[in-house]
Amino acid sequence: MLRSQLEAEGVGVASTKTDPPPPVIIAPLQERLKYDVAIPITKPSLVHDIRKLSELKVEALEPIYKQEDLAVQFRVKLTLEFATTETEVHQADIAAGELPPAQELLASITNKVIDLAKLPNHFAELYPIVRDYVGTRGFGKTVNLDDDTLRSHVARLELQEGIAKYLARKIAELTVERRELEFDKADFRLSETKPFSWRRNLPPLEAKKTVFNYVATYNDFERRFAEFLDKAKDVARFASLGTTEQGESGTQFRVDYLKPSGAIGFYHPDWVVVQQTKAGEVNWIIETKGRVWESTTAKDEALETWCKDMSRRTGKTWRYLRVNQADFESNPAETLEQLAR
Repeated sequence: MLRSQLEAEGVGVASTKTDPPPPVIIAPLQERLKYDVAIPITKPSLVHDIRKLSELKVEALEPIYKQEDLAVQFRVKLTLEFATTETEVHQADIAAGELPPAQELLASITNKVIDLAKLPNHFAELYPIVRDYVGTRGFGKTVNLDDDTLRSHVARLELQEGIAKYLARKIAELTVERRELEFDKADFRLSETKPFSWRRNLPPLEAKKTVFNYVATYNDFERRFAEFLDKAKDVARFASLGTTEQGESGTQFRVDYLKPSGAIGFYHPDWVVVQQTKAGEVNWIIETKGRVWESTTAKDEALETWCKDMSRRTGKTWRYLRVNQADFESNPAETLEQLAR
């Protein structure tokens, strides 16, 4: 499962009985400066305003048995037991004597919310929200938190995780704010990238329209895409942004976005491309995707917002494009203009 997810995200995972090839050093070349690309480095724009937690209305939240995070069978069982007045389904999975106290169970859920939303040091603010939600709204009505049957439900890991996921999302919707983009390095150029080691998808690809000696690709799809960019007549220059995952040695280009879990994450797109058009140069941030995941839409929106802001702030045209592998392979294009239609 992990292998398939890594490969779909563009991380090649190969099986071999021989030693892997030694890594190569990728670096910008002075003789290729005409293919250099300027790409602004910006500071994170998303922040949590914890003060807004006081505005969260627990009574407006939905019961947990309406959330698709839970398995269908478990949602049905909770609905039967708590959403009806005539039916009672007895829970005997855990003997009463083995059940943790309510405070311990609520603390466990609170810690899961903290982990999902990436809100360390805010247990004191989040615990009352978890307590009130479980006690008055999570099961569709007010419940006794010390009741054995109730605790036997709340002790189940899938229910704790379901409650934590739902609350983390609702907390993020309320507290996350997007601030005006600020430049960290407004005039950064890829030629400033420090040499770095690369061991993916070797031997490395050489291309003409990039400032680097090699193109950093994770898999064969990215390699084919780089070859397309190198041949496309309307592509003036391009570069892989795989270097962004190399820490301080890389380009450091990233954009923050709101994860489905409610946490603020960082997104490292794959390519920067400069297209030559009749109206002038167009700068593209491009993501090549082997498979679409739950967080893909949020990442797309973050890059689209970044490009709009950069176009407004710099006076240069910035656009975002996601290229799905299936579309790229089933509809071959010869130019970036054709690909972007």
